[in-house]
Amino acid sequence: MAALPMTVGIESMTMRLVSATAITQSPFTFDQQVFAHQGVRWEAEVTLPPMTRAEAKEYEGFFAGLRGMKETFTMYNPLVSTSATATISGDVGDTSVTGFFSGSYEVGDYFSLDDYLYIITNKPSSIQVDIMPPLRTEAINDTVDFTLPNGTWRLASNEIGWSIDRASIYGFSFACIEAI
Repeated sequence: MAALPMTVGIESMTMRLVSATAITQSPFTFDQQVFAHQGVRWEAEVTLPPMTRAEAKEYEGFFAGLRGMKETFTMYNPLVSTSATATISGDVGDTSVTGFFSGSYEVGDYFSLDDYLYIITNKPSSIQVDIMPPLRTEAINDTVDFTLPNGTWRLASNEIGWSIDRASIYGFSFACIEAI
């Protein structure tokens, strides 16, 4: 599995957490029933900064090598980092994990475990945090990474393209989904 090259960084990124939740509504009373299925995944749109041909070659080769949606890659958001450290425990599917946390961390901070990306959604106690998406792998006192946490991704489409202007400045934008 390759890592997204970070030689030029990321200009902008839109992150989404998508839940497999359905809702039905009565046309007469407007009463609603909500069905929360277990599926939750990350999605992102990323724009890289403008780059020269020399810089763009690495990215052209990287994207071509992914073969559309076939291959996966790791990617982190360089703007999301904290100095916290932790070891956590939990079962696959848990949205609440226990652990030993040190340093400064709070709701909205990201961490990674086994190349899966998580966000803290609640801090009910000093040894327990609620997370999303649900835990992808079992954790038994596993160390998590709050410093540049990354996830495993695949392109959201089999097509990848880039723009080139008259001054030979390249532009790359792509959509990706979490590889589960």
